[in-house]
Amino acid sequence: MSHIRTIQDERGTTLMELTVGMAAGAVVFLALTSLIIGSMHGTARVSARIDAAQRARIVLTRLVEELHSACVAPQVAPVQAGSTGTLLSFIHQTGSGVAPVPIKTKVTLTGNTLKKEDFKANGGAAPKWTFEEKEPFSTQQLMTGIAPISPNTSIFTYYGYSEGKLVTISALTAMNEETAGKIVQVNIALTASPRITPVRDVKAPISVTDSVQFRLTPASYNKELASPPCQ
Repeated sequence: MSHIRTIQDERGTTLMELTVGMAAGAVVFLALTSLIIGSMHGTARVSARIDAAQRARIVLTRLVEELHSACVAPQVAPVQAGSTGTLLSFIHQTGSGVAPVPIKTKVTLTGNTLKKEDFKANGGAAPKWTFEEKEPFSTQQLMTGIAPISPNTSIFTYYGYSEGKLVTISALTAMNEETAGKIVQVNIALTASPRITPVRDVKAPISVTDSVQFRLTPASYNKELASPPCQ
């Protein structure tokens, strides 16, 4: 009796089949990689915008609070001469006194850095104080990565009353004392970039705005009075 050995099919995967399988795997791998990278970029963008928004809001809230304490005496001019679209010079103070002696603050945007300088009063009386101009008693870097909101070139916008209506007061050049004395509202609008962003993302910076009024309602129009602030 003879024994018959079963011959099994020992054919393997062909080179063509292996190539097609590898190509299909590579496509799936690239798709998954793109999905993961997109998700990481989205998370990084959200984190960056949160960081920029938190820092900008802290700075903006601080400036607005100081501007809200700018009417330290009747008929005082909170905004000071020399203010421009990138430099806000104003006086402010808090306290229980009837007419507290204010300090003068200059907030300046130089490059992409927002800086704050405080100057002490050295003479005069309400509402015409005089201030030290050369040596600030306090200097602080408020924030970096700051820029005007495009297409604007200013972060500070000024308004005054004209015939009972708010109108924009030009700040292309440093305003004089007369012009500064008519400012009844200041708007602050800026774009803040995050401190760290793992990927280059033009959507990471965030815009924040706020405004402060020194006179809520216009007085009856008077050509001589011109509705000054803090009345």
